Amino acid sequence: MENKLAENIRDYRKSLGLTQEQLAERLEITLGTVSKWERGSSEPDLGYIMDLAELFHVSVDALVGFTMHGADAGEEAGRIEAMVNKAPFEEVEVEYENALKKFPNHFQIVFGAASICKRYGTLHQDETHLKRALELYRHAMELLPQNSCPEINEVLIRNEIAGCYADLKEYKKAVEEYKKNNLSGNSDANIGLLMILHKMNVEEGIEYTERAFINQLSNITTVMRGYIHYYMETGNTARCLRTAEWMIELLRKSKEKPDQRSYLDKIISLYGLLRAVVLDSEGQTEESEEALREAVQMARAFDADPVYTLENVAFTEHAPNSVYVYDDKGPTAVDGLRGTLDEVGDLVSASFRVKFEKAIG
Repeated sequence: MENKLAENIRDYRKSLGLTQEQLAERLEITLGTVSKWERGSSEPDLGYIMDLAELFHVSVDALVGFTMHGADAGEEAGRIEAMVNKAPFEEVEVEYENALKKFPNHFQIVFGAASICKRYGTLHQDETHLKRALELYRHAMELLPQNSCPEINEVLIRNEIAGCYADLKEYKKAVEEYKKNNLSGNSDANIGLLMILHKMNVEEGIEYTERAFINQLSNITTVMRGYIHYYMETGNTARCLRTAEWMIELLRKSKEKPDQRSYLDKIISLYGLLRAVVLDSEGQTEESEEALREAVQMARAFDADPVYTLENVAFTEHAPNSVYVYDDKGPTAVDGLRGTLDEVGDLVSASFRVKFEKAIG
């Protein structure tokens, strides 16, 4: 076997942000001893190996690090991952359980096994698989320093644990887990739903739900901008037009009272301008000019009586009206139109730019 103890001590120490001196202080040993360990000129005895494993939150065999002849954990994990979504669940589960017997402390295998157990447990509401998933996810947390995948982190694993609790109908534990890891409101929707659906605290739950709605409305606005610019760049004008019109319809329906002012009017005017640009590129001159007039009129109406709160935004009746909302398109709606036109750049025809300048005066 190949011993990687020296290399692993150094790597795990650095992953915790510790200097050699700080590690020496934690273990109450000399700096020289740590230095020798990491150079490989000497090795810690079993007691210190166990202390190091506990400090680094890894198993002893993971800390020592070795490759058994004829069996590589990374290759085994990759082989099984390639089976997911292709082979029957039962077959994948058996492969993971066999791999766990050989590599019980390999992060990639433990996390993969947990994920497949949770998927089955959630789909079939199978308590045995959900509890097994919980056990494996907790073990994966202990092995997290081994993880090299940037898409997997502590928050993701803890949210998977929360999901297991919810599927096991242990709703209070699920909410507690979601709240612990609710970074930037990423779990607001789940917290709100569980609290309302299971009558834990309906009023608190609606606050989480409304915050989730507001954030998702903001996110979808950004997402669809990305789609529009992608379709423009790739010449798929039909998709681009559909995206702009879908977004305009969504935003209009997101107003509590369609005929009254709302911050959403500013955003609608921007998508209206994008729709006009696409229609112009398709040679639909009259439709483009009409869309341009509507966008400019809406922008001017907004600027004449602007609102930068959640006033008249649907599903936000419990949110404070004083909450300020903003975007990156400029202080006024007309500024937003100019910024949006600049954003699409060379995709705008010279004749459309002339019409735009004339329309906004």
